[in-house]
Amino acid sequence: MTPLLPSAQRPTRTLISATGPAGNIGDALIRREAVRWAAGTSDELVVYVGEAPDTWLRQLGLPTGTRVLRSKRSVAKWLWLIATAPRHPVLVFESGEIPLDRGNVLRELVFLAETVLVRLKGGVVVRPPRGIRAPTQPATALHSLAARLSQFALWRDAASAALAGGSRVVPDIGFAAGIRPGTPREDRRDLVVSLRGTRPMPNEDWCGAVRAFAASEGLRIRTVVQVREDETRARELADALVGTFEPWGDTDPVTHEARLRERYDDARLVISDRMHVLVLAALSGAAPLELVPAPTHKVTAAFATIGLTDLTADAAMLTAADMQERMQRQIDRADEVTEKVAGAAAELAAIDGEIRAAIRKVRA
Repeated sequence: MTPLLPSAQRPTRTLISATGPAGNIGDALIRREAVRWAAGTSDELVVYVGEAPDTWLRQLGLPTGTRVLRSKRSVAKWLWLIATAPRHPVLVFESGEIPLDRGNVLRELVFLAETVLVRLKGGVVVRPPRGIRAPTQPATALHSLAARLSQFALWRDAASAALAGGSRVVPDIGFAAGIRPGTPREDRRDLVVSLRGTRPMPNEDWCGAVRAFAASEGLRIRTVVQVREDETRARELADALVGTFEPWGDTDPVTHEARLRERYDDARLVISDRMHVLVLAALSGAAPLELVPAPTHKVTAAFATIGLTDLTADAAMLTAADMQERMQRQIDRADEVTEKVAGAAAELAAIDGEIRAAIRKVRA
């Protein structure tokens, strides 16, 4: 990607934090999209990845020439590069869920200091679409102040924006990962299931409803793994649903992500309680549905932001017949899903352009 401006006597610098577990495709996805927002905005791109393994760097798709800082020992170097950056640096924070419990007060204080430093240098601070988890004081107050001092403080759900005193609610950055045509809808023959391993196994009513619906629609059931810790649950679900289990195993994460997206391309319906499973499913034209007992608000809030409501159903409150009806209703909304996802992708592309225009302006 061509830099925004010709190299000056002192090269410009963009710094982005992109830590995360290599065993979570969703986390890699949203970090990679944030890296794409940062790429090409300066002569020098610096990425902090923490303790991430080599495979994480491949998952991020870092541009050639990126300067990578690894391990907690490099935090001091990261702070030094911010403090000594030439005029008009760019600082991009991580996208995703931000914990603001009491153990994160010092971290938020450091992030506030980084924000102030970049603004004092006439730079641009970008906080990609984020959601707040476990808010406590004073961490929330520090985070809110830092967000107000940033030119771009984006929230993926209205509740998080309200907690931080923000106002700009935009689609989760995962919706920028590319819309895929997938298999023609009438030729799709898969019902894909991917559930968290940390939640209780669904009961027989749930399993029976999924089996019955798949049989009535002529669909094959496949259980897939988008987060490594869910692999055992996927195997258990395949047994209970008389479906096909597709493990992650020793497959390289980049290859595994490509394989997952092909599975979603072939799916008519994807059932999951993981937000980015449903995001990728929707990008492939599959109907996304969170159908689990006592669902959290996370999926509901993220999809409400792009105008898709009623994607979540509490299985504990439904009969087997109700669940089958809910699955059918979701499949019937495929055109609506496609339309809303396209709108989300277009909005995120416009935000990318807006950020780049703001950087050009401060450097003009």
